[in-house]
Amino acid sequence: MTRKKEYRDDWIFIVDFTLELGKQKALVVLGVSQEHLSEQVVSKRRALSHEDVELLGLEIMGSTKGEMILHQLEKITELVGVPVQIVADHSSDLARGIKLYQENHPEIIYTHDVTHAMALLLKYKLDANDRYQSFLQKCHRCRQKLQQTELSFLSPPSQRSQCRYFNVERLTNWAIKLLNSPVETLIQLMPDIEHKLILSKIVEKLAWLADYETDLIHWNQMVTMTRRLETQLKQLGLNSQTLQYFQQNQSDLVNDSLQYFQQQIFDYVTNECSQIKDKQTFLATSDIIESLFGKYKQFSARCPIKEMGQMLLTICLSTMNLTTTVVKNALESISFFDVEEWLAEVFGQSMLSKRKTLYSTQINDTETA
Repeated sequence: MTRKKEYRDDWIFIVDFTLELGKQKALVVLGVSQEHLSEQVVSKRRALSHEDVELLGLEIMGSTKGEMILHQLEKITELVGVPVQIVADHSSDLARGIKLYQENHPEIIYTHDVTHAMALLLKYKLDANDRYQSFLQKCHRCRQKLQQTELSFLSPPSQRSQCRYFNVERLTNWAIKLLNSPVETLIQLMPDIEHKLILSKIVEKLAWLADYETDLIHWNQMVTMTRRLETQLKQLGLNSQTLQYFQQNQSDLVNDSLQYFQQQIFDYVTNECSQIKDKQTFLATSDIIESLFGKYKQFSARCPIKEMGQMLLTICLSTMNLTTTVVKNALESISFFDVEEWLAEVFGQSMLSKRKTLYSTQINDTETA
């Protein structure tokens, strides 16, 4: 966090928030140079890895208003230079802060992360689809009915309470595979149960799936379209040829029922590519920051109370190649006292410390009484 960052004119900022219990959020800004993206990532048709990016900013914020985000982005800019691109989702506060920042630096390209953009398209389409909503409800009831039976291995995947449209294919794939599974195979998997009994239970618990067969094919094709675009942009980046290349690979999915949805995907690509004025390639996804947040939360889950604290520093560590030299330099440069001082300055007294103080006071008061 404290070491000097390289000042460049081709940084790409990847920006997002992470949060735990309490009102504070951590604004995290990762950076990758456009040069590195082109030469080491896109040229090899691979996604960004943790070691490709560098932590340019980590700010703990009590308010996420656009003006506060603007202030933090300008602070980082003074240290590392004006970026050529910012990649983020379109959450309201974050989008406002970035757009205010763009007003000061109009040459910057602001790209809506393709993963979030495609999940939003699916959400808008499927939230309003009564058939899909009834399918979700029946999947939930089916899971409850099967989970304590010998057919539990046929249960639908659990549904996430948040971000469910990032994983629509988990349910559609389950249903399509189950509909296509030979009855003989199911019977072989339960050799200790009478065949007629197995068939009657399958019909009782899962026959409802047949009513959704046509819908499932349609929903699966929608998801396939979004995943193809995501795969293309994550491997090849965003450039002036993106739309043409994507259109060439959609011929097998074109039908009347999908034309409007397909056009919405085309509109997204057209809008993002319209900001590109030359033949350069830019980043299209902020997946890397989500991956780092996931790794951080694996560490923070070990804490007695899920609050922000020193575990946030694992985000910094996860972007580094921890060689012997790096570790030696770190130990010589930063003491644990420095970490404690930073924690006290940024977070103050932790929730766990407050709880211990409260409980110890209650015990002492009881003993006195």
